Amino acid sequence: MLLGELDCSTLLGSEAAQVKEAIERRDEFIGYIPSKALEFILRNYRLLAELRALEMNWVPAYLHASHFNAVPLSVLQEVFDTCNRDTLQEHFPIYVGDHFSRGERFSLFRGCAGPEHRMGMSWTSSLDKAIWYAAHHAAYYKLENVAVYATVVNRSEIYCCGDHYDFDYIVHPKTWWKVAVPASEFRLDRPR
Repeated sequence: MLLGELDCSTLLGSEAAQVKEAIERRDEFIGYIPSKALEFILRNYRLLAELRALEMNWVPAYLHASHFNAVPLSVLQEVFDTCNRDTLQEHFPIYVGDHFSRGERFSLFRGCAGPEHRMGMSWTSSLDKAIWYAAHHAAYYKLENVAVYATVVNRSEIYCCGDHYDFDYIVHPKTWWKVAVPASEFRLDRPR
């Protein structure tokens, strides 16, 4: 049986049992292993896709992780590519707030900090929130070199949209550009 092939090497025996029971029930399992979910899924995503347990667990695990420097962007994208996009969007629909684009084109932003700015897969439709994210990463991880990037993507490019803290558009855009933001705007006390 496929469940027996899961790599549970970093889970306690009780955690592995709970995860397997949740998969059999077609239920979320990340609540049983919150701090281990991302790593567990990264090791097992292909098998979890076969078990039809990937999408509902991957997005919450991804959204609750805060730092992906140890995970290559290509691996994150590969996991999203392995997901069934219809299932992703059923559980995590694309939020359409701007009627101007009729829900087909999205202007998105990404806040970055540190020596290397990786154009990851989490983008927001709020410039204000992207500025806050850059300031947050700079303060929390003691980084410098803050910046905000913008992109415009078609709906078909977006995997799904999470809403853990705010709307998090999951997309790997082909093009982006840096937004000229005054240094004084990168602060954590921005109005919410």
